[in-house]
Amino acid sequence: MPPTVSVVMPVYNGERFLPESMASVLGQTFADFEFIIVDDGSTDASVEIVREYERRDARVRQLQLPRNLGQASAINRGIEQASGDYVAMLDCDDICLPDRLRIQVNFLNAHPHIGVLGCTMWVVDEGLEPLFCYTVPEDHARIVWNLFYGWSVAGASTMIRREILVSAGGYEGGRNLSNDMEMWSRLAGRARFANLPDISMFYRRHSQAKGTVNVEQRRAAVADIMRRMLTRLWGEAPEATVERFLRVRKGAKDFRRAERKLLRAEMTRLIDSFLEAGWVEADERPQLQSAMESELRRIRPRRRHFWKRLL
Repeated sequence: MPPTVSVVMPVYNGERFLPESMASVLGQTFADFEFIIVDDGSTDASVEIVREYERRDARVRQLQLPRNLGQASAINRGIEQASGDYVAMLDCDDICLPDRLRIQVNFLNAHPHIGVLGCTMWVVDEGLEPLFCYTVPEDHARIVWNLFYGWSVAGASTMIRREILVSAGGYEGGRNLSNDMEMWSRLAGRARFANLPDISMFYRRHSQAKGTVNVEQRRAAVADIMRRMLTRLWGEAPEATVERFLRVRKGAKDFRRAERKLLRAEMTRLIDSFLEAGWVEADERPQLQSAMESELRRIRPRRRHFWKRLL
């Protein structure tokens, strides 16, 4: 009988933190899962480490790619082999707290309209000392809004209905940056999102971590995804609009009054297009309006610079 959950973990040269990460999965209070580990052409001891766990626990299954194809392709291979109703993601340097799978399974069982479920995480250093709390919006409308303006769903924390991943064709193969955002952008309008307030993950930040490098390339990747989303919603993606949205996302406070007025018009157009495209429901407009006002307040220049910004 197929398990309820398929945990998919891509690995590339992850020997340093891999045993701890694997142990956090195998020690879950919810035990009805298979653990699919996709080795993406590692040249260190990762394969041997997984092989040892595979001998000890029948739930562990290792797949080996012939060469390094990138995280998205590795995850897709895991999804292809998954048999659970739900697919839980995890990176090979992160830690699941013991109740993560149980909490997410219970929520998805109770909320069949939700397709993608994430959670709040602690961002920690190499030794698991807390750095900051990675807080994400809980409701679908604000998550969709944050596809443009902030943190939406942390990919490593997600549990997703397998049928949704399969129908979407998986992650974009060959993509090395912003894989999760690209996936969420394609699922918008096809799935409902939610995040749990429970802290169920430790997301490890270290010098080799994917999220700490390629800042300019990551910005370019986000801009590309924004263009795709706007083209789907508006039939066009004005470059000036994309640039403004990127500055809002970064928290810039150098917008002059005329630009803030223009931003309000663009954000209002975005809300209207969300509703027209079915990305959100009509009764969620107030949440989007509130999110817009919050963003516009956030980018106001500091009071001591107010008169300068009017010039």
